[in-house]
Amino acid sequence: MTPRLMWSPRRRALFRVLSACCLLLLLNSCADYRSEEKCSDSIPRGDKGRFVVNNDGLAKDSETGTVWYRCAAGQRYSNFRCKGDVLYLNWDDALAYAVEFSDKSGVTWRLPTDDEMKSVTEDSCVSPAINQNVFPAIDVANHWTSSKGLHQDVFRCAVNTYNGRMSCRQARVVGQPFMLVRDEQ
Repeated sequence: MTPRLMWSPRRRALFRVLSACCLLLLLNSCADYRSEEKCSDSIPRGDKGRFVVNNDGLAKDSETGTVWYRCAAGQRYSNFRCKGDVLYLNWDDALAYAVEFSDKSGVTWRLPTDDEMKSVTEDSCVSPAINQNVFPAIDVANHWTSSKGLHQDVFRCAVNTYNGRMSCRQARVVGQPFMLVRDEQ
């Protein structure tokens, strides 16, 4: 005969409460694993939403007037596609790249603001949460914005193109892709 474990009433009550909490956590966490539809499956082919695109690789937002280069920095637009390698630069080098790109092109280009970058993301889909009819080869990654954020000087803001969420806790020394915009001219 094995000895029976004797628990005090207080210890039994605590065990029941902890068991119930663990069960609730387990059941509630299941809701966080819902699958979201990929943007490439949910946005009809050819639908460019509110953007007007041209053959030079530019997309004009008809609501804001902002003009976007359709490929990430480092790539070029040719034959309806983005070609070349995406640049992964730290925040300071990304800003310097925009200045150099502006000097060479004769047009003032810059990194998008937080609001501009968020304006091209899609709330209803993921991977990337951007219309690929407008931005055909966008990497699923954090993309720099021009914003410094409110935190320490070592951090800057970026938008994750997987789900469109923004974080202003990105270490500014980490290499990340970025897009270029210009104001309507």
